[in-house]
Amino acid sequence: MRYLTPCNASRLGVVFRLSVVLGVLTSTLFIAPAPALAIDYRLNVITSTFATRIGERLIINVATPTVADVQTMLIDARSSAVVSLSTPIVRRQTVADIVAGGDFVPQATTSVRGPVFRAVNLNSRPAFQLTVATSATRRPDTLQISDDGVRALRLTVTSATGLIAQITTFINVVSSRTYTTLPVSIVTSIDAPPTLQPDGSVVIDDATREQLEDLRDLLTRKPPDRPIAVRVRPELLNGLARSTNPADQVLRNELLAQLPANDVLVSTFRPTDVAAYAAAGLKAPFEAQLLRGESILDAANGPTLIARTVWLTNGALDTASVDFLRDFGVTNVITVGDAVARYGADLDPNRPYALRTDTKGLVLHLADTRYGSLIDTPIGTAYESATAIAAELIAQRSELANSQIGATVLGGRHVVVASASGVPPEPLIGSILIRHLRNSPQISLRRVGNFTPSLEGLARIAPPVVPLVDVAAIQSRTTDALNAVNLVGDVLATNEGLTQRWIELVDVANDTSLTDAQRSEYLDIVLTQAGAVRNAVKLPTTSFTFGGRDSELRLALTNTTPFEVSLRLQLVSPTGKMTFVPAEFDIVIAPNGQQEVTVNASARANGLIPIEMLLKSPSGTILDVAQVRVRVNAIAGLGRGVSAVFLVLLLAWWLIHTRRHHKQQNTKKHPALRSQS
Repeated sequence: MRYLTPCNASRLGVVFRLSVVLGVLTSTLFIAPAPALAIDYRLNVITSTFATRIGERLIINVATPTVADVQTMLIDARSSAVVSLSTPIVRRQTVADIVAGGDFVPQATTSVRGPVFRAVNLNSRPAFQLTVATSATRRPDTLQISDDGVRALRLTVTSATGLIAQITTFINVVSSRTYTTLPVSIVTSIDAPPTLQPDGSVVIDDATREQLEDLRDLLTRKPPDRPIAVRVRPELLNGLARSTNPADQVLRNELLAQLPANDVLVSTFRPTDVAAYAAAGLKAPFEAQLLRGESILDAANGPTLIARTVWLTNGALDTASVDFLRDFGVTNVITVGDAVARYGADLDPNRPYALRTDTKGLVLHLADTRYGSLIDTPIGTAYESATAIAAELIAQRSELANSQIGATVLGGRHVVVASASGVPPEPLIGSILIRHLRNSPQISLRRVGNFTPSLEGLARIAPPVVPLVDVAAIQSRTTDALNAVNLVGDVLATNEGLTQRWIELVDVANDTSLTDAQRSEYLDIVLTQAGAVRNAVKLPTTSFTFGGRDSELRLALTNTTPFEVSLRLQLVSPTGKMTFVPAEFDIVIAPNGQQEVTVNASARANGLIPIEMLLKSPSGTILDVAQVRVRVNAIAGLGRGVSAVFLVLLLAWWLIHTRRHHKQQNTKKHPALRSQS
């Protein structure tokens, strides 16, 4: 069930259109019927006076009922009403009982003649408003209040036809006296599935987006002078930044505008099981996750750097975990959700403890799970839920102050209010609650950033034994993938962001909340693609023939990947019988392209000469090695020379022979020789 939010008019409309419900007394929050009355309708409070002083007016606004009979009875001059006020409530259980439907004995009552309510517009929405005067003395049509404290207030409206409608809420009567306050801290957190998918796309599911919107609405609507603690997974902020959905970009900007005014808590990039890392002694991998998370959070938090002193967790810490976190500068731990019970059912969640080992210790703060359930499962309107929590906190403070020790006991108490699910599902509950507490002098809203690291005077508890994830096996797999990335990282120097994306996929795979199958999806992509880059270019394995001792070695290199690769080629003559110019040089091959390389080579002898070709990364890592032979046949060059000489000689002989034969023929034709014959 969802209620008002600051940025969603439809939610606002829902609240104002909340109707009274016929015959559902057992399913509502504030039904407390008097034994003699049969309540026909329950009215829904949307705003009301909470903190007030004696003599001030109480104003109660209810949603517009959709039942015509109820609308009529609220503004009918023939209707009447009775306002009842309880004695100051000094036990939190009393508030809980009234919220659950219990009755109370009125200390003061007053009658209201019809029309009981007047129709008004509240934030441009129709509503009904009741005004009740108060005084320290008994007066007609006035509610007498003699002293301060939180009280239950009940309004019972009776129509001319006998129909009865009722409201039960709480008010906090304050005075000018000085109160010893109960410290209260409000904590929120968001853990979500990874936004980065194995294929490199970014997906923010609807549930996660709704949580982010709820957080934005809470931070926007709450009083700006009352910071709360916020933990957002850094990977989620990265996902918002890379999302192609314009609404996500707007959402991110709105969140970033609000975060610096609150206590942003440190977090690893993705969820990490502290106990598992501590047990395995994997300090460096944990720190890598922590540093990556801090860098993202620092960028989001503006000029204020993220401090490591406060750690929020929904998992219990064992002995190794305490020492582990302490070494990273953590001094205070806030535990929320189911992990609270692991420290023992008999612990008071409203006091800090010293979580100690033989050598070190942390200040442990346990979230009050009852308040968490009231936040996560609101019943009634957002205002009614927030008011019930505020009333219970003030009553809890009175209960502690009235103990045998007295008000000094409050100095050793501290209440952490946190949704077990992370962010209040209805942000209006959180914002109204903070406003109520800000205006209640019995309560002091404390920043978690101001938590003291001192263990002095705190009751000591031993860390529990907790189940461990096999994080060593996870790290072995992610380290292999990271090594594969590092091996070819500089080969892809011109492919902006590709290796960084692989590293981020590996970082996501370190998430200890993933299943093995989910983890494999991320790592297989990295290993496959990095392996393809390593084998992108294969060296030739065929032999070469040189017609002389000085020749050119021509190599055709083909890139089989869709990425531009930067490589280094080195040629070596193991026997020293051949030299190359250049012997080592850099090459760049286009995606799915081919590059021909020409090397000048000189042989010192004839015959078969082995050579070695080494394909390297720019940093020198060997990617491929090929051994080939070069046949050097220098004789072939001499034979061509001899043949040329022979041809020249043959031509000369032929010329001489032809001239001689021609001369002989001419001589025979001479006249003198013819006359003799």
